[in-house]
This record gives sequence, structure tokens and C-alpha cells, in this order.
Amino acid sequence: MKFAYSTSCFRVKSLKESVEAVAKEGFRRLELLADRPHLFPEDFGAARLSELLQCLTERNVKPVNLNACRVSALGDGTHPSWLEEDWKERELRIRYTLDCLRLAAALGIGTVSTNGGGPIPESMNQREAWRLFVANMHRVTPVAKKLGVRLCIQPDPDQLIRTADQVVELIHEVGEPTTLGVDYDPVHALVVGEDPCETLQRIKDAVAIVRLSDIQDPEAHRHVQLGEGRFPLVSFLHCLEECGYQGIVIISVHGGDLPPQEVVAASRDYLRRNGYLPD
Repeated sequence: MKFAYSTSCFRVKSLKESVEAVAKEGFRRLELLADRPHLFPEDFGAARLSELLQCLTERNVKPVNLNACRVSALGDGTHPSWLEEDWKERELRIRYTLDCLRLAAALGIGTVSTNGGGPIPESMNQREAWRLFVANMHRVTPVAKKLGVRLCIQPDPDQLIRTADQVVELIHEVGEPTTLGVDYDPVHALVVGEDPCETLQRIKDAVAIVRLSDIQDPEAHRHVQLGEGRFPLVSFLHCLEECGYQGIVIISVHGGDLPPQEVVAASRDYLRRNGYLPD
């Protein structure tokens, strides 16, 4: 396993502050947030990309994923979604995702995460929403495949795609097992009433990314710092080892208004105490 830290934890902080906090606390891999005030594609031309690459090189950190699940720069974070009734709104989400795929390729990042389609509109039933999401995936997967970037779908309890098994079903229907993957969050599995380890065993071949956080109350669905909730983190990490998972584990906790460095340091200390990071 290779641990990375997500700058999405620090939406109210600048990209530079977030990168520096991750680097100072010893993490050498990070996930970049594809939204303002971080890495919104429309804001980054060649010059700013060059500056970002230089910043990452100087701090000896490598970007391993681009998080395009929530984008407040285009709406309220959840919207515009893949399932908007207004086709113009859907196009905003599709074009944004295509821009993220191109941005990831330019930065040498192999994966981009997107959400589980979005909430199902009142005017659609489950099947209609599913067909629309499949059609949208056919719009973006040819570009992802050409760029060599894998699009990873993150199931969400409040959206069309609620479980990892549904992502696997979607991948089979779209017919792109090497271009689409699962961004697996075991806390989300717990929220929808699944056993995170049993689910991982079923879908392990499709998992491209694993997320790590904690949760105090599954009904509240709020991701908290490692060790501050009730999720069996150590047991789940053992499960990852037993599955032979060698990929990226992205720490994605709720940073709130705390200084980024304190948030990253607390995660690092938890992993060290449990033998998952060297001193």
C-alpha cells in the first residue's frame, strides 16, 4: 500500500498551503482537488501548470489522483451533476470531467475520481437515470482511454451509484474495465449497510483507489479524523493486505477550520502508531 493525502480536506485553504502541509508531515503522494481554490481546470494554463509542477518537485511530492467528485466552482458542489434534466447543465459536468482528464494527463496523474452520478431527479426513475449515466460514460471513456487516464467512480449513499457493486455493473455495461474503475470508500459501504471487507473482496479487481477516513455516526455521514470515530480502521487495513492490494490509499478526512498541518500530522501519527508509516 502507498499512502497519499487529499487536498480536498482543505477546501478553505490555498493549494500552496495544502501541498506544503502534506509535504512537511512526510507524505510523498497527494490527491489534488479539481476545484477552486485549488486546481480548477479553467484556471490553469501552461504557465500555471509549470509553476505547480515546480512546486511539487521542490517539495518532493507526487500527485497520484485528481479529485473531480464535487465542483463548487460550477454550482453548489453536487450540481451540475451527470443526471441534470437540463442538457446544458449536464454538458457542464461532462466538459469539466473531460478537462480534468486532460489536466491529469498533462500532470502525469493516472486517475481522476468522479462521483456516483448525482442525486436522481424527481422526473426520472432509477432505470432512466442509469441509462443516462451509461450514455454519459460513453461520452468520456474514449477520451480517458486515449489519454491513458483511468476514470474512477466513487459510490455515494445519496446518489445514483450507491454501492461498489453498482460501479462494477456499470463498468461491465460500458465495456471499459481498464478505463473505468472504483474509487472505493469503505465508510460509504458502511453507511449503506454493507460490510466493507466483504465488499472489497467481491470488487477488488475493479478497485483503482481506496479512501481512508473515520466516521462517528453512519447516519450523519461525516468523515472525521483517523481514530476519532467508530470505523474499524486497523481491521480494514489488514483486509487490504490480505487482498494483496498494492495501490494508493488516499487519506480523506474532514479538515474543517483547523490548520492543514495539524490535520495531516494527526493522520500521520495514527498510521505510525499502528505500524503503517515509518518514523
